[in-house]
Amino acid sequence: MAQYWYKKDKRVKRISEQDDDRDVILQVKELKANGYVKVSDRRNPGSSIVKSKPKTKPKSKAKPKSKKK
Repeated sequence: MAQYWYKKDKRVKRISEQDDDRDVILQVKELKANGYVKVSDRRNPGSSIVKSKPKTKPKSKAKPKSKKK
């Protein structure tokens, strides 16, 4: 399956995932640096922007209660 990248007033770029993994990673980093965003539909890119999921913070463990004397 291919990835589609879009920038306003530019053409939609397609990245094939069959290429070498390192090449794909470098292409994605370059596109992000140039202001492109990942889209799911190449025919209507403005309304199909894929939003990245926010990273969840790990829950903190409960601290043991101190004993009073």
